[in-house]
Amino acid sequence: MASALFDGLSRAQEAHGFRTPLPPLTVIGVHSLWTPPLLVEIEATAVLD
Repeated sequence: MASALFDGLSRAQEAHGFRTPLPPLTVIGVHSLWTPPLLVEIEATAVLD
């Protein structure tokens, strides 16, 4: 699945004119969750002074 994710990111980068390289990206794979139908998405933004 990672290759599809990075391919999509690359296409979006080109389509929207984002600079290369993109900001750092952390992707953590989860094999299973405690409750199988549970979906989790976490989005964060770091602010540096």
